[in-house]
Amino acid sequence: MNRYLLVGYLTRDLIPEGGFRFGGAVLYAGLTVRRLGFTTHVLTSAAESREELERLFPELFWHLCPARQTTVFENREGPSGRIQRVWSRAGRIDPRAVPDLPSEIEILHLAPVLDEVPPHGGFLQGLNYRRLVANPQGWFREVTPEGMVRPRVPDLTACPRFEALVISEEDLAADLAGLLSLLRQKTRYLVLTRGAEGASFFHGSEEKFLPARRVKAVDTTGAGDILAGAFFALLSGGENPLQALEKAMEMAAIGVTRPGLAGVPTYKEIENLLGRPS
Repeated sequence: MNRYLLVGYLTRDLIPEGGFRFGGAVLYAGLTVRRLGFTTHVLTSAAESREELERLFPELFWHLCPARQTTVFENREGPSGRIQRVWSRAGRIDPRAVPDLPSEIEILHLAPVLDEVPPHGGFLQGLNYRRLVANPQGWFREVTPEGMVRPRVPDLTACPRFEALVISEEDLAADLAGLLSLLRQKTRYLVLTRGAEGASFFHGSEEKFLPARRVKAVDTTGAGDILAGAFFALLSGGENPLQALEKAMEMAAIGVTRPGLAGVPTYKEIENLLGRPS
C-alpha cells in the first residue's frame, strides 16, 4: 500500500464535561486516510509514549519527538465563532531526529495546529516524497501570552509549492482576500471551506462553489481535517478533483454528526460512499 505521512501535533482537546479527547489534524485526517487504504504514518511530538499511542490508535504508525507535555487546546463557542485557548504545547518536531521514518513517501501531508511545522521548504529536507499537500491552519494562528489563539498573517515567501491545500475561511480571518490570493499561487488545487455552507474549489483561473449537505451537527471539531485527508487521498488515487472534493465533503458531513473521533467515517461508511471496498 502507498505510504502516507502526516506531520503535526497530536492534541488533547478539553471537553466541557471534564477530561479531554485526543485530537489534532494528524489524527482526524490520519484515521480517514488509513480507512481509504493508505499505510498511514504520523510524525508528532507528545508526552505519550509510542507504545501508548499504538495501543490507543493501532491503525496508525507513530513516530515521536519526545516531549514533557502534550499540546492541550480548549475550544469554546462564542458569539462570533470559536474561541480557542492553548494550555500547553509539545516540543519541536524535527524529521532529522527520527530515524525510523519511511524512506519513501507517496504523500507528505503537513498538518500544523500551531507553528510546529514552519511555512518554508527547509523543514522538508531529507524527506523523500512524491506529493506535498497541507491543511496548514496553524500557520495562520498566533498565541497571546495568556494562551488565547488569534488570527495572523504569516510570511509565506519561502513556502514550497503544493499539489493541494485545504484551508478554512476562519483560518484566513486576518486577511481573507490577500491570503487567499497568495495561496492560489502556491498550489495546484486549493479548497477553501466555508463551514456549514460548503466549500470553494480553485484551480488556475477556475473557481467553483460546492454547497454542503445539510446535517444535524453535533460536533464540528475535525471536520475540516477529515475533508482534507479524504480529498488528498482520493486525488492521489486519480479521482477527478471536483468529484474527490464532493466525496470528501460527504465524509466531513458524516464527521459532524458524532462527537470527537467517533465522527471519523468508518470503513463501512466509506465503502458505501465510494461504492467499492475501502
